[in-house]
Amino acid sequence: MDTASAASSPSAPGGSRSADPEVRSRAELYDALQTDGQRLAVRLIRLLHRMAERSGMNPTDFQCYTLLRVSGSLTPGEIADHLCLSTGSVTGVIDRLEAHGLVERTRHPEDRRKVAVRLTPGAERVGASTAPGMREAMTAAHADYSLEELATITDWLDRVGTTLDLLAAD
Repeated sequence: MDTASAASSPSAPGGSRSADPEVRSRAELYDALQTDGQRLAVRLIRLLHRMAERSGMNPTDFQCYTLLRVSGSLTPGEIADHLCLSTGSVTGVIDRLEAHGLVERTRHPEDRRKVAVRLTPGAERVGASTAPGMREAMTAAHADYSLEELATITDWLDRVGTTLDLLAAD
């Protein structure tokens, strides 16, 4: 088995990481990034569904909750745009989250005609209970990387996030 095949084998330690990236061509590495990125997306969706299940929410409500955790206050229109939902669907999501005491509607700080949705004090407790041990597991997964490598990973995540946002834009 050649190095590229061994590196992309699901049974290879670390998934598709090759011990010597110089052995693989740039095109092979881009292919691996695409395949591994798709696998990561599937795994993240699976985790989101498990976390939603543990929280007692449906996946869409949990996505909204998570969006508000990472984005802060948003208008219903912004939530609809981020989650690719109709504004009518978002109203139902907000109503359910509000009924559980997780979000509140307030006046928008810059435009009083708009409504802003934000997490209530204490709503963070739900996130912590949905993936116990997540921070420790992720810290352990990255323990062998140098600070420079972690900075590169952080930069890569930011660039990929920006690219995904541009691709998802209407």
